[in-house]
Amino acid sequence: MRYYIVCLLLFSGPLLHAQLHDYNWMMGYSGGEGTDTTNEFGLMWWRFEDESLQILDHQHEGQAYFWENNTTFSDSTGHLFCYYDGKDLYNKDHMKMDGGMDWHESPYGTGWIAPQNGLIFPSFHEDSLIVFINSQHYSYDLGTFNQIAGQDLFFSKINTIENNGLGEVVVRKEKVLLDTLDYGKLSACRHANGRDWWIIVARYTFNEFHRFLLTPVGLEWVGAQEIGDQIMIGVGQAFFTPDGDKHIRYNSVGGGEQDNLSIFDFDRCTGLLSNPRQEAFEKVGFGGGAAVGAGSRYLYIGSGIHLYQYDLWAADILSSRVLVAEYDGFVDFNPTTFYLSQRGPDGKIYICGGVSTRYMHVIHNPDAPCPDCRIEQRGVALPNFNVGSVPNYPNYRLGPIDGSPCDTLGIDNIPLSRWRYEQDTLTPFTVQFYDLSDYEPATWSWDFGEGSSSMDTLPAHTFPGPGTYEVCLTVSNANGSDTKCK
Repeated sequence: MRYYIVCLLLFSGPLLHAQLHDYNWMMGYSGGEGTDTTNEFGLMWWRFEDESLQILDHQHEGQAYFWENNTTFSDSTGHLFCYYDGKDLYNKDHMKMDGGMDWHESPYGTGWIAPQNGLIFPSFHEDSLIVFINSQHYSYDLGTFNQIAGQDLFFSKINTIENNGLGEVVVRKEKVLLDTLDYGKLSACRHANGRDWWIIVARYTFNEFHRFLLTPVGLEWVGAQEIGDQIMIGVGQAFFTPDGDKHIRYNSVGGGEQDNLSIFDFDRCTGLLSNPRQEAFEKVGFGGGAAVGAGSRYLYIGSGIHLYQYDLWAADILSSRVLVAEYDGFVDFNPTTFYLSQRGPDGKIYICGGVSTRYMHVIHNPDAPCPDCRIEQRGVALPNFNVGSVPNYPNYRLGPIDGSPCDTLGIDNIPLSRWRYEQDTLTPFTVQFYDLSDYEPATWSWDFGEGSSSMDTLPAHTFPGPGTYEVCLTVSNANGSDTKCK
């Protein structure tokens, strides 16, 4: 066990920002121009500008190869800055970053491929510094069926203004933890003070957790906690609910073994887990992943051919499981089953297949109970193949717990207005609006641009006729307000 501090000046300033660091996703795999004649391989750039998804085909740009592992990062205003595929670190021009080449030290030609193998953190106020944390993976003889595990934790720092804004790695892969770990599944949550970050790293026993705290003085190992039952290592995902109240781990073992779901309560002041709820269940098909809707209520588990929903507000969470969808048998070179998931900045949940396919499933309204959650199998057609990859993000737009004992830095939750809409295909003058606002708004005020208004969070509005309407949402709480117009 090590206690390690890397000194860096991060996080200063009393105000929360937009923090749109998840507004660009890179996926796919490319070997460079001339390597593909089928027009089915290459990179894809997902852009969520104004909370509306646009997918750009970057077929022959760059050399990245996203195979499960994916870390993509945007600046605070939502412009792509860099991404990591487990092998190299790339800049926004899709070229290998200065100091970011040959990141892996493994026999795998594609680098470290474990899902959730890296995380990137912004400075709280200083835009010229970001922190990159990653683990590696190898095959081990752990006396179990699944001979995979993670190993060690590395700390790096990137200066974002070097090389005319293309960035440079200025601290490279300093080892902050020497240990055998879970396979990927790096996860983080904002400290209750609204500035620092908790980083949870599981050991290969899966019931022992290293706690790190990223603060203005560096990355500090705070301690280890043993809680819950030991289970077998496998592929899967780990994350915190958007409100930071719960930590969730889904572990897909395969080979006839049972998959495992673990749900813990989380204390954002101490970084401690509590109240473990764990279950094992049989799975049909390959892979597994999970995500939670923005409202932190409904959990979705993609388990091979089945997609489940849990109610995290239920008195007995594990008993609340319902089947949302069953794989319909469609094959796109490979079966389009349910695998890794990620919630987009548009509030939807996107689910990739377990192996290479050209489709993603979509949960359009994940904050509603089934069937109103509206799962659409293969709801997004991709220009190129995706090999079981979605980016790994913490909730960048989580503020402090106002009034808590840890609310000591004078940082306030000042609401950030964000929203999207869907037009009804049968009655096109009727539009459904979805609030996506952050930092704990208490009131909502919609202006539909033709004299009508609403105080609801999810209003459906019928416009009087064809035309152009400027719609504005103002969100407010005791600390302030914000307005977003489209």
